[in-house]
Amino acid sequence: MVQSQSKATKQANVKVSPISGVAPPVDKQFGQPNGNPRHNGAWKKEDTARYKLEQMLKLSEAELRELAGDSEAPLFERKLATCIAKGQWKEIEGMMNQVYGAPKQQIDHTIAEPKPLVDLTKRSKNGEGN
Repeated sequence: MVQSQSKATKQANVKVSPISGVAPPVDKQFGQPNGNPRHNGAWKKEDTARYKLEQMLKLSEAELRELAGDSEAPLFERKLATCIAKGQWKEIEGMMNQVYGAPKQQIDHTIAEPKPLVDLTKRSKNGEGN
C-alpha cells in the first residue's frame, strides 16, 4: 500500500450553517437530485378525514355502493360509504363527531344551598336556646 506524502496545508472550503455549524454537501441540499424535496411540512388537505367526508357527501347512491364494494379503497372510505348508502345515521353521526368534534352541549350548574341543622339566629350567646 502506497501512502501519499503530501499533507493538507489549507483548510477545507466548507460553508458554515447557523443551525448545525456545517452545511450539507451540495448534492444533498434542497433542490438537488439527491437532496430533500422542498415541502412546507403541512399535511395534504386531500388526506384528511374531513375532506374525504365532504367528498363522500357529494357522491350519488350508485357511486357510494361502488366505493363500498371496492376492496382496494381505504377502510374509512368504505365504511363511510356503506353507512351513507344504508342510512345508518348513528354511525354517520359518530364519524362526523370524530371529524368535526362533538356539538356544544349546555350543562345546568345549579347548586342547592344546604340548610343548616341548627338555626343559629335563635341561639343565645352561651349556646342555649330561647
